[in-house]
Amino acid sequence: MELIFFGMLLILNPVVLFGLMVIFFGYLRRIKNERKYFRTAINNDFFEGRYYIKNAFKLGLLSSSITILLGLELTKQWIFIYMGVAVIGIVLSLYIDLNTVLLLLFTGSTIGISSLQLLSNKLTIPASLKFLDGIKPGVVFAILSIFYLTKLIMLRSYKQGFFQPKVYNGKRGRRLIRYSLKDQTVLPLIVLVPGDLIHSVISFWPVFNVGGQSFTLFVLPLWISWTLRLWRNKVESELQGAKVNTREELVIAVVGTVLGFLVPVTGIFVFVILLLVVTLRFVQRYARMKRRGKWYAETHDGIRVVAIQPETPAAKMNLEIGDVIITCNGISVTTESEFYEALQKNSAYCKLKVRTYEGQLKLTESAIFANSPHEIGVILFH
Repeated sequence: MELIFFGMLLILNPVVLFGLMVIFFGYLRRIKNERKYFRTAINNDFFEGRYYIKNAFKLGLLSSSITILLGLELTKQWIFIYMGVAVIGIVLSLYIDLNTVLLLLFTGSTIGISSLQLLSNKLTIPASLKFLDGIKPGVVFAILSIFYLTKLIMLRSYKQGFFQPKVYNGKRGRRLIRYSLKDQTVLPLIVLVPGDLIHSVISFWPVFNVGGQSFTLFVLPLWISWTLRLWRNKVESELQGAKVNTREELVIAVVGTVLGFLVPVTGIFVFVILLLVVTLRFVQRYARMKRRGKWYAETHDGIRVVAIQPETPAAKMNLEIGDVIITCNGISVTTESEFYEALQKNSAYCKLKVRTYEGQLKLTESAIFANSPHEIGVILFH
């Protein structure tokens, strides 16, 4: 019974619950924007919350296994300050995603002060930064490794349907679509904290004695969040690029973990390399997006597929975002109204001729809901 209650206290961490609440508000905002731009919700399912909870449980368990095996030791002051930073970031995530920036600033400050202390015993730490003192670089790099490992695992489960479209006006008066994939969760990581503060309040809370020192199990709510945006690139290319970049950053973080434990003084140098790689990849990606690919733009040569609703006939037709429907049931279509009129020529079946984002032609067909052309599941400009 005590173990069950202990597990509940781990999962029901206030930051975990707060993150779920913010996710729900983000879901309501998404539905509102989709109805504003497209007159209907693309996906009414609260999949953001489902993935948030699933990842918090599954990946939280995996990550906690790593922290326990490594015996990661943090101070309660460091954890409380991080929790405050995470809460601020989660609130701001409704408008801008600063997770990676805040995490790198916080961990970088910790590694920098720890490494500089090892380089010079005469270093005096300001009182306001005392909470960063005494944290080993290897511990911080291990947390960064868990962050990048979790992000990589989560990236592998996403497809085009998770990218959310938003309409905006281009420089030449054309309406354009920008897509974004935003996901986040909070992992309740079990770490060691010196002392028995919690045990003195909650009698069954575990306490360990190692080398004559007491350690209490504590929860570090590690906030995992990122946003991918594309407007001149394919979904598959963007996801693949994100996986490659995350994999490289994970390797550097793992190297930092090993060196941070074996040769702690090298921590600041490894972190500088990580920071340079993250910055370089961001600049390269933005420059590549500006100069390559085609716009997801409104077209008069057919009709552009903006999104596809799940579990609809369109979802079974091998359509992709960015495709341009040229003909429907053998009839050329250039507007939304022409498309739905052509659908009604055959109330139970649909045949489409499509030009892909790359410019190739393909044919696709599927049964549709009888006498319900507007339920085919294709979201278009209107």
